[in-house]
Amino acid sequence: MQKTIKIFFALLFPVICSGQSALLHQYLSAQQERIGFNGVVLVTKNGRTLYQEITGKASQELNVPMSPHAVFRIASISKQFTAMLVTLAAQEGRLRLDDSLAVFFPALKDTLWRRISLKQLLSHTSGVPHNEGITDYWILKSRLPLSKEQALTEIFGMRLLFTPGTGMKYSSPAYFLLACILEAAYKRPYAAILEEKILQPLQMKHTGVLTTGRIVPGMASAYHLLNDSLIAAPHRDLSLMKGSGDLYSTAEDLAKWNYSFSGNSTWNDNLQELLFTAHTQQTPAYGYGWFIRQGKRRAYFHGGGTFGCSAISAWYPDEKISVVILSNVSVLPVNEMWSDIEKIIFNEPFELKTDRAIQLSAGELQAFAGRYAQQSQELNIQLLEGRLYAKLGNNPAFEIFPEEKGRFFGKKVNVHFTFQQDGEGNVMGVEAEARGERRYFKRE
Repeated sequence: MQKTIKIFFALLFPVICSGQSALLHQYLSAQQERIGFNGVVLVTKNGRTLYQEITGKASQELNVPMSPHAVFRIASISKQFTAMLVTLAAQEGRLRLDDSLAVFFPALKDTLWRRISLKQLLSHTSGVPHNEGITDYWILKSRLPLSKEQALTEIFGMRLLFTPGTGMKYSSPAYFLLACILEAAYKRPYAAILEEKILQPLQMKHTGVLTTGRIVPGMASAYHLLNDSLIAAPHRDLSLMKGSGDLYSTAEDLAKWNYSFSGNSTWNDNLQELLFTAHTQQTPAYGYGWFIRQGKRRAYFHGGGTFGCSAISAWYPDEKISVVILSNVSVLPVNEMWSDIEKIIFNEPFELKTDRAIQLSAGELQAFAGRYAQQSQELNIQLLEGRLYAKLGNNPAFEIFPEEKGRFFGKKVNVHFTFQQDGEGNVMGVEAEARGERRYFKRE
């Protein structure tokens, strides 16, 4: 693994001391080794850099190291910008948040669809399904260059999950509709509205709308983690991601965006109240374009993930601290990384875990191989050429490593397996632990 590069401004602020800086560096170096983290981490306070870490390569093919100014896809973090544009349009009187879809799509026939309001689209309480609600989305539609009209036909062809306003379901197509409504309200392309209302005022010079085939200077190449190895990211057309997941940016630009909510009069209080009021009941709650975490340390945040992108951006309104994590590798656990980084920068108890594998013979590993089941799900543990692999259902297999006899971990896939044995040493089942959840699979 390429050695990480660290840039740290130690004397500017007391939030991160030299010990915390060293721990952050150790932590991110460990994440590069353990899960293949490749990207940029930027922590700022009051708009000034506290800590910046650049890890890995912007291009594996050309052996180009990652740059602190690298441009990344930011996927669903894009929703923050669409939500801001809609609330700005409401303040300008171009639309009302209580307006229904029928105002903008009068040809809609379905009475439930016609009842959906803009504020329900913003807060994911409309009942509009997520992408998988579109027929053949992953195997076909997500790869096609659809026109706006074709995309709308696919979206309006879905069946609502519940009566608008009676539930909550995260939905990217809902934000596609909001982007189309903005274009109708301003009679301009979404990209032009974004540029005028947000990017120019904040001097976000390296942020914009990514369209399929467009070459963006400085953009890191996109990769996907598969079977513990990097591959070129699979193709996903951006035509169904308007306003919901089609932006690109840099860590520096996203830090500017977060800092614009510091109370420095960039946005008025009424606007911020709309964005950061919890409009849902689940934890974390959702405002308009932002997840809202209450408790001992408030945080407004959003993650993003697509082929070639794992990202999260968080703003701490009380401390005026921004944390941005951007990677050009998909399916990395950036939420877990944020949780760990938060503990470090706020000097909370944190133990740096390093996954150290022990050596077991092929005969010892063979004892754990077999088929395991939990209800309708099947977990296969396979021994291939002296190495043990785990495969859940139709997901790709990945190698697991013994940290002690009977307990294994995944390096790139953050999961632990604890095998249950009887008094004679026969393996009876396995407990899988990932993202704080535990599931037990019985051996068949």
